[in-house]
Amino acid sequence: MKLTLRIATATVLGLALLTPAANAQTPTFDVKKVCEQRVPKLENRVTKALTRINGGADVRGSVANLRARAERATDPAQKDWLNGKADHRAERVDVLKKAQERLGAYKQKYCTGK
Repeated sequence: MKLTLRIATATVLGLALLTPAANAQTPTFDVKKVCEQRVPKLENRVTKALTRINGGADVRGSVANLRARAERATDPAQKDWLNGKADHRAERVDVLKKAQERLGAYKQKYCTGK
């Protein structure tokens, strides 16, 4: 019992002593890198997702395609599943548009030339 207590105490003391040193070595946040690399990638992903969701019946994964597949399905469980998937995907449009707006606001606030 005493050995486990000693190990636990040593572990806690070791973590307590190392924590301030670890915090002092954390890198700073680089806004320029975010503006040049991450924001364009995220904007591209949001645009692709919105294009796919709003696509026609011939676009794989679009709401219209899922509804058309549900109409062709013979199994009632598959119809329900496809319609549920289409409903969920249609609900994601609002989330994606809000993300697009937030990215635009971030880009305008932090990424414009000062």
